[in-house]
Amino acid sequence: MIDMTVRALLVEDNPADARLMVELLADAGARGVQLQHVDRVSAALMNLGKQEFDIVLLDLSLPDSSGLETVSRICAADSRIPVVVLTGLEDDALALAAVQAGAQDYLVKGQADGAVIARSIRYAIERKRLEDSLQYLATHDFLTGLPNRRLFEDRMVHAIERARRDHMGGEEKWKLAVVLLDLDNFKSVNDTLGHAQGDLLLQVVAKHLQKSIRKADTLARMGGDEFTLIFENVTGTEDEEILARKIQAVFQRPFQTGGHILEVTASIGISLYPFDGQDAESLLKHADIAMYIAKRARNQARFYRDYKDEA
Repeated sequence: MIDMTVRALLVEDNPADARLMVELLADAGARGVQLQHVDRVSAALMNLGKQEFDIVLLDLSLPDSSGLETVSRICAADSRIPVVVLTGLEDDALALAAVQAGAQDYLVKGQADGAVIARSIRYAIERKRLEDSLQYLATHDFLTGLPNRRLFEDRMVHAIERARRDHMGGEEKWKLAVVLLDLDNFKSVNDTLGHAQGDLLLQVVAKHLQKSIRKADTLARMGGDEFTLIFENVTGTEDEEILARKIQAVFQRPFQTGGHILEVTASIGISLYPFDGQDAESLLKHADIAMYIAKRARNQARFYRDYKDEA
């Protein structure tokens, strides 16, 4: 039984099958399922772009799409939405392939009554939520909620590819900056106030840094008191200096955490694509070198390009 309102998009080109779906759910007492029916994948994609749905019930054989391509197109349009595949074929291999393509369940038409369909809808929604939760935990830092190293490196690869394409297309805005930031004397906070206070400080710093950047930029926690950032569309020396000052400005005022007022500074290292490296590993390595040079003086920002000879 479904004891909540579920907005379901039924993608089915056979009017008789669509009516039967409505009747089966009604007979099973699944009044909470609100079905909206379309008969093409193109119409489904249009609706997904305009409305919020909790689940898609998807026929695999449609006039404008068929087979696993149908599943892939729906999942590509909105990876967050669970999909239950409907088909007239009893094919275990196809069922497995549909799940591997992104569907949460697979029902054979004529073999499922209303109770089975309602149960499949409920389980698909619950399974998708669990999958999303596990994916979030695998790609985000548990303390700050920021992307972790794994997600940061993935986004960095894509950012480099975008920068490379823009350059090949003749665009001027094709540089990107990789920033590595390490809090100065963070160990003393843990040693004097305790690790719980240190964790609070990291959370507050993360929030302030997040507010200081654009939505298109990426901020991540790499571990300990180390944060990384990706700034795209950096266009020249002036922009580079502005972003350095922007990050340093976060640390100009004391942070209030758990009844304490803490003055915290940061050492910042910056590398630039393509001048300091053309892949993620090189850019991170060179930002790290620049950051350790900055740490010699504390509370400084350093560009790797200015210290290549020292590295």
